[in-house]
Amino acid sequence: MPRMPTPPAPLAASPAASEPPADALEEWRRIVGPEHVRTAEAERLDWGRRTFAPDVRVSAVVSPGDADQTAACLAVATRHRLPVHPVSRGANWGLGSRAPTRDGAVVLDLRRLDRISGFDGERGLVRVEAGVTFQALAAFLAERTDRFFVPVIGGPAEASALANALDRGDGSMGERWTSLCELEVALPDGRRLRTGCGPLGAERTAGLDPAPAGPLIDGLFSQSNLGVVTSAVIRLEAMPSDLAILSVDIGGLDALPAFLELWRDCQCEQSLPDRSLTLWNGIKWLALDDVRAAVPTDRLAPAALNEWHASALIRAEAPEVLEARAGRLSRRFAAVSQTVELDIARRDGAWIEGFEDWLGVPDGRNLRTVYWRKDRHPDLAAADPDRDGCGLIWLCLAFPFEFQALADYLTWARERLEHAGIDLNVGIESNGFRCLLTYFTLGFDREMPGADEAALAAYRDLIETALERGFAPYRLANGLPVPEALRRSPAAALLTELRAVGDPAGILSPGRNGIG
Repeated sequence: MPRMPTPPAPLAASPAASEPPADALEEWRRIVGPEHVRTAEAERLDWGRRTFAPDVRVSAVVSPGDADQTAACLAVATRHRLPVHPVSRGANWGLGSRAPTRDGAVVLDLRRLDRISGFDGERGLVRVEAGVTFQALAAFLAERTDRFFVPVIGGPAEASALANALDRGDGSMGERWTSLCELEVALPDGRRLRTGCGPLGAERTAGLDPAPAGPLIDGLFSQSNLGVVTSAVIRLEAMPSDLAILSVDIGGLDALPAFLELWRDCQCEQSLPDRSLTLWNGIKWLALDDVRAAVPTDRLAPAALNEWHASALIRAEAPEVLEARAGRLSRRFAAVSQTVELDIARRDGAWIEGFEDWLGVPDGRNLRTVYWRKDRHPDLAAADPDRDGCGLIWLCLAFPFEFQALADYLTWARERLEHAGIDLNVGIESNGFRCLLTYFTLGFDREMPGADEAALAAYRDLIETALERGFAPYRLANGLPVPEALRRSPAAALLTELRAVGDPAGILSPGRNGIG
């Protein structure tokens, strides 16, 4: 197949000085108000912090108050050829935090875009802006409905629900990215774009169908630098009438083949739907409750590959159906595991005491695992891994749903990470019976000399080795080198051409995911 020619690059954004030009700053102040344009050195340093080296130099922070102001701010950046990086809530720890993709960029802080509107309690639809947090959305829904929920993340409750979906983040009992539709986008040249059925005047089908006839354009704005999504409609998940939680202690690596085969069978028959089971190795399990220094040394080595745990959500439409389904699944998993525990969390539309916050209510508990190399866990309400000096890189890789491919890679990865002073810490989900989605927590002690460099080298090796073995990353850390295979792909070449149409000066997050 002939290779697609590499297109000419768009006009590059100007290298930014310590501050943007005075006339650009003045234009932004007129648009958003003087108090929402910040150039103080301490604040610029704070916005450029990351959980891996190096930090990024930020030239200014501009905070628009709505979609119109967002588009106007982008138009100013385009006229002055100033690189801009949008940030929704700034809780993207381990994947670049809130730092830009290059030194000298202006941060476009979208936290003031925090409106929730258009709630449809019959169809389970709600529109959220980029600054709406998981916590705010959960509180909004709790006041209005018990029929729907939004799948939450294990990370901070103050993370952006929209930004996480656009970045294709993981969530229990729901596919976060495919829940989005009817996007409102600000293009770098200042134009506004609406996708979906609404712009056609087909309001009665807005949010119900993925898109009207023609190419699906929404995907161009996922993990991209083609535009700033200021709001979107989220199709909420239906709250199950009955729910049980299956907790499984699986055993060692030798027990995984039978476990994975059973898990895949349950996915095929949909007794366990997509995104309803999560698998952890022992290190991740330990990190939920302890920091590394508190764990006996003889527990660490086996916890990497020879200790596995899982948790599954079993849903049903009636108590008797749940009893039968949960009982059958308990027996089947007990046959391939060491122990199985079953808890009924919801029965006949009502929560069992103690499980009221199990679905749709963010608690941020998994944020504790980020502090594995610190001396203690933080107060989750005040946790800030950037400020607290945590060493963290997330690595997200997709694998075929088969034991040997996964086990061979995990065995190699454990050895490679050990050389970098990093424990193998991995969680695994599935978005269907064909594919396993893994997320590695590369946690390291930044106070140790050379720790940042060792972690970054390990991250690069893990991605390159995955690609060599035929596995692809499904999410990359902003600001870290993009693998050559992705940068030189035909898709990247076409996306670079498309970017030049709405971003002629190349100002929006230059280089993100290898685009521009």
